[in-house]
Amino acid sequence: MNDNIITAEEVRELLEFQPGGTLVTSFYLNVDPRHVPSSKFTTLTRNLLRDKQQSLEKEDWPREMLDKVKEDFKKIENFVINHFELKGRVRGLVIIADAARDFFQVYRVAQPVKSQVVVDPDPYIRPLIAILDEYHRLMLVLVDQREARLLTVYMGEILEYEAYHSDVRGKVKEGGWYGLEERRIERSIKNKIVRHYQRVADAVLEHFRRGHFEYLFIGMKVEDYSLFFPLLHSYLQPLVKERLDIGPKDHINTIIDAALKAERKIEEEEDNRILEQLVETLNRGGLATKGIDNVLRSIPLGACQALVVDDDYHMPGYVCEDCPYLALQEGICTFCGKEALPVEDVIEEAMEEVLLQRGEIKYITADNPRLEEISHIGAFLRYQI
Repeated sequence: MNDNIITAEEVRELLEFQPGGTLVTSFYLNVDPRHVPSSKFTTLTRNLLRDKQQSLEKEDWPREMLDKVKEDFKKIENFVINHFELKGRVRGLVIIADAARDFFQVYRVAQPVKSQVVVDPDPYIRPLIAILDEYHRLMLVLVDQREARLLTVYMGEILEYEAYHSDVRGKVKEGGWYGLEERRIERSIKNKIVRHYQRVADAVLEHFRRGHFEYLFIGMKVEDYSLFFPLLHSYLQPLVKERLDIGPKDHINTIIDAALKAERKIEEEEDNRILEQLVETLNRGGLATKGIDNVLRSIPLGACQALVVDDDYHMPGYVCEDCPYLALQEGICTFCGKEALPVEDVIEEAMEEVLLQRGEIKYITADNPRLEEISHIGAFLRYQI
């Protein structure tokens, strides 16, 4: 049972999940402590599963398949109540279960998810794909002349790979015949250092080929960096974002702090790039819109290509149960004429509908000052509305 932050590899495995004449339960629970107290996790889980069970009983599924789904529901409820711990940067809990095939996988995600239960022949993983699109995997390479440590950073989680050591023992102060022996020893030491750096550079390239990272941060002394950087493969050099003043011998807390700062740097750069592009598109009258009213109007028309939203932005509203109609005010659906139903968070409903329309979600960290320029929510459009 996997209780780690979900990875792209695991999502690819779920994409390859082949229907087998069974029903798969996809359970999503918002565990964001900013909005959902942990004391409510059990009640939310039970209510979600109970409501889904009642709706399934009204559908024309074979009894033996529904019995297996009940097993999944019991196992999910037991996990949330007795085993789930809120830790790290987790904001969403996802469980994919299929009792008929003895499949039960638990994933944690770093973004809030819409609390829901989906029962279908295939796993429901569209929200996971959207979340993974928001994060970049980083590698932190800590190097000095004698050792190296390689770590990846992803969604606030840090994984350390194998360490590397050289056989450099330090300079030997020995004059020899007119200093020739000392120079020979120094050349030998430098050659060993270069071989050590090359070995590390080769290891970094192999990790890149395996898809373990997208950006690089190098932790080493400035005087050594000029020797190490040229040894990196030409594929890797453009991925280096910064040299950091830390090394492999630093305390683990110092390394963790530097790694998380590096991750925040990438997130901020990505947020600023998206916001800059959206504001420029708006200013020139291009295919973009901003503000909750305009965004909600674009979604039922299928015009929203990418939703850009403050990750702390929430708003009560109304949705039509039969149409993609979304609104802030109570009223009648303008598409089918039915009464719109109230929901606690129309932003969450909007994101779900955009994903169903094969659009994208771009979360922006709530403290970004440029969010004010788009009233905390905006969108790139497929066509003008």
